Parts: sequence; C-alpha cells; structure tokens
Amino acid sequence: MGNHLHTDVYLRVAAATKSAVKAIGGAYSAGELLSIPRQNIERWYRRSENCDVRWIPLNRIVEVESEIASDGEVPPITRALADIYGFDLVRRPDAASGRSPICAVGSLMKQAGAACETITEAIADGEIDADEKQQCIADLQKVIHAASEALGSLAGAEAESD
Repeated sequence: MGNHLHTDVYLRVAAATKSAVKAIGGAYSAGELLSIPRQNIERWYRRSENCDVRWIPLNRIVEVESEIASDGEVPPITRALADIYGFDLVRRPDAASGRSPICAVGSLMKQAGAACETITEAIADGEIDADEKQQCIADLQKVIHAASEALGSLAGAEAESD
C-alpha cells in the first residue's frame, strides 16, 4: 500500500498521534503501557530527514485510543480521520439511562428550536462574527447530542417491546 493520500492527511494523523501519546502521559508513559521503547513511540509522529513519518501500527492505535476513550475523552487519531473525511464523532449516552423516548424526542425538539433561534439571530445582519459562530457550533453540538440520545432511547424502547 503506497502513500496515496495527500501529505496534509499524513501530517494531521501524525499530529493526532502526538496528541494521543500526550493524552496518556507522554512517550515515556506510553512506552510503559505498550511495553516498547520511548524512542519507537516518538518515531510515530516525528518526521525524519527525508520527511517520512513512521506510522503507528493499528494494534497500537487501538491500545492507545482505548486508554483515552476509557477516560471519557474522544480518541484523537479517530477524531482526526473523522474530521478529514467530514464525519462528526458523538459520544453515545448511557444506554441504561432509562430515559423515556418521548422525553428524549422532546429534548431534541427543544435543542433544535434553540439552535434555530441562535442561527437566525446570527445571520440576521448577513454576517456571522466569531462569537456568533462559536455559539452556533455549541448549539448545533447540543442538537447532535440530543439526537443521539433520542435515537438511543427509541432503539432501546424498540428492543424492550420485542
């Protein structure tokens, strides 16, 4: 398999790898966790003289990102790949929450209404300033989370009725 992706993709993944290693305590801690030398870990995100990066093996990605995800954080390498290809990562709500589907859908509608209001106000003058942009993003993320909760609640209710 050759290097068929744009250089920026590789650089973003290398930067995400460095973030992942930092999130579990740095190269030394990662080395202890993975039972490999620190120098090998640093090669996963450092460019060599000929601008090559030695890539983190898939099994190591799984080990590192599992450690991060178990702490409730979004895994950086997975997030980078999702961002590159236009996907959003949404943490699923606890399936055992027992929230009623009607309440979950009601919450989704409330969040969607609030986001519509925020966006309508932001674009009223024909421009979106930095603060408005951040508020729109925050409100849309709440909608995505509420939609995920509603889907989980509806799917759980469907499983219970089977």
